[in-house]
Amino acid sequence: MLKPLSRNHRISVQLLGSGFAAVHLADYEDMGWDTDVVQTGIGRYETREEAEVEAEEWALSEGMRYE
Repeated sequence: MLKPLSRNHRISVQLLGSGFAAVHLADYEDMGWDTDVVQTGIGRYETREEAEVEAEEWALSEGMRYE
């Protein structure tokens, strides 16, 4: 199976049902270049600031931008 074309990979923070989390986002060609979650980080946090620590470290380790 061919992997869909993607671009604009980045790490961000989103509020999920389980709390704030770091997320890996990308835009996909087969979705009209809309954004989708590739993967979530390991932690769930009560505050955005707590999730930002994981997100910034993840972005640095993967060589992606944090937004």
